[in-house]
Amino acid sequence: MLSAKKIPAGKSGQIEASVKTDGFSGPILKRIAVATNDPRNPSITLSIKATVDPEIAMSDTAIFFENIPVGKEVIREIIMTIPEPKPIKILSAISKDPNIDVRLEAVPGSNGRKIRLIATQKAQAKPGHHYGTIIVKTSSRRTPEITIYERGLVTTTGK
Repeated sequence: MLSAKKIPAGKSGQIEASVKTDGFSGPILKRIAVATNDPRNPSITLSIKATVDPEIAMSDTAIFFENIPVGKEVIREIIMTIPEPKPIKILSAISKDPNIDVRLEAVPGSNGRKIRLIATQKAQAKPGHHYGTIIVKTSSRRTPEITIYERGLVTTTGK
């Protein structure tokens, strides 16, 4: 938003900008093009740099079950941390991959601020590649769902 549509030569004005950070975490860069009546600089680009802190920090963003022999159950974990003083709760987690079971456990001594997501590739998973998502539901309005991508490779024994 501009403080005025036209700013006389030698005067100053303000440009106010906001960035929607929903769905972002980590460093971001946004650019704003400003039109001028200066023939040498008809357009000026302003840059906004920021680091978006996630509402829920995660020890990893994906789970990989690589080269697991058929018939073997394998467990992978992700720790989800809710920073103080955010009143967010992790409500549930489901796997969209029938080869994977998931459950949530509070990390002892964390006062509910750290939750362990435990993903188990079932022993009866069929040989071959499998891909899926784990959906974590939260009480946050900004981040009501977290999607964790999962993939695996179940190999036949003897290969």
